[in-house]
Amino acid sequence: MKNPFFLLPVALLSLAAARAPQYEIRVTVAGVRDSDIYLGYNYEDKHYVVDTATMDSRGRAVFSKNKKLEKGVYFVVVPGKDYFELLMTDNQQFSVATSRANLFGSIEFKGSPENQQFYEYQKFLRQEQQRVSAIKERQKKNDEGKKDSAEFYRKQLEQIESGIERYIKNLAAENKDSFLGTLLSALQPVEVPEFDVPESVANKDSVRQLRGYEYRRDHYFDHFNFADNGLIRTPFFKSNLDFFFQKMIVPAPDTIIKYADRLIERSRANDEMFRYVTEYFFQHYQKSDYMAHDAIVVHLADKYYLSGLAMWASDKYKSEIKERVDKMRHNLIGNTAPELLLPTHENTYASLLKTPAEFTVLCFWEPNCGHCKKELPLLWELYQKFRDKGVVVFTVYTQYKRPEWDAYIADHPYDWIYAWDGIEGANSSGEPVTYSVGSNFRALYDIRSTPTVYLLDKNKKIIAKRMSIETLEKILNEETKRE
Repeated sequence: MKNPFFLLPVALLSLAAARAPQYEIRVTVAGVRDSDIYLGYNYEDKHYVVDTATMDSRGRAVFSKNKKLEKGVYFVVVPGKDYFELLMTDNQQFSVATSRANLFGSIEFKGSPENQQFYEYQKFLRQEQQRVSAIKERQKKNDEGKKDSAEFYRKQLEQIESGIERYIKNLAAENKDSFLGTLLSALQPVEVPEFDVPESVANKDSVRQLRGYEYRRDHYFDHFNFADNGLIRTPFFKSNLDFFFQKMIVPAPDTIIKYADRLIERSRANDEMFRYVTEYFFQHYQKSDYMAHDAIVVHLADKYYLSGLAMWASDKYKSEIKERVDKMRHNLIGNTAPELLLPTHENTYASLLKTPAEFTVLCFWEPNCGHCKKELPLLWELYQKFRDKGVVVFTVYTQYKRPEWDAYIADHPYDWIYAWDGIEGANSSGEPVTYSVGSNFRALYDIRSTPTVYLLDKNKKIIAKRMSIETLEKILNEETKRE
């Protein structure tokens, strides 16, 4: 029979392993004692604190918990709101020592060669930035406005910049399999090749500049390792996404969809990165001020969420997304407007699609809406300017109160199309009641507030939507000139 007590040491070892800290970062700051310090990281535009430790009388503290921290660039904040940065990698048990008097200049890491290299990189950058500042200061004081002098200083600055780029490139290559390598690689600029343009081409410089821009655009994220989720917790990852999609490319839906899909597909190598990048685009373009960007939201919803690829999305979340985008997909810019066959105020029927017009202004409104009270008279004034150019106004009263509608029209006898979704009848008790004719206009045109204005071309394709009358006038001016 085996002695059960022989199992005790194994059990104790297992218990000890379970209780061992998953991260343990020992911090020493000479000149600081009996004070709290904080460990945190950057995420998008915010800073998050993950742990707090208290310095003892010798300036020592330990950040420690029984869980792993996510990879990324972290910071340690000391009293006085000074801080230094460190890398959180798979190795999360190391020490760092510095002094309050020279917080950055005296940092030394033990047990983390990657962090020591990261510190040496930061130190190098600071030294080079000081050299750049000194050169610019000398240029400003001594030789401002002198052409030869300006060229001399320009070459000096170029040499420093080239040296920095070589340093980062070499250090990234040496650490290509580590998070430091991921970080430094992402900081490298795109190297644009020289383009040969035939002598016969007019405006050679302009053509060369265009090709250079196209190359930078198409290779902007080549150095980013989208399989490494540590990039998410850096000070620059989101800002690069923002810059590229707001400054580097035109804000046309097709262009944005092309490059967003490209990055999302690259991010699928890492579950957290896939979720972050997909949600970045989905949330950003839901809040976009560009009226055509709802096409991007519909595309992302269909391709990633409603298809089931977004495994993090709950059934409730996907149901909400479906409900929302189903109200968008019918009225995307460039689509033919959904048909509305509605009763008019004169008790006839009007068809939106069969109403002849060079341009149709479709306006959903109600009399007691404060904004409508301001905008409809402006729409009437605009109508007088453009009616001779083939503009027709088709208004839809969104409520079911005939007396209210009658009273407004009596006070505002505008000679445009007044339509509504109602039909008057009686209930089983013989009392008068208004029924919907079932046009489903709220869902088809995503009516969430009034007034909601659409502009259609002569083929009833949607040109613009959800705009003020002032914006409508600007668009009509451009469209009628084009016609």
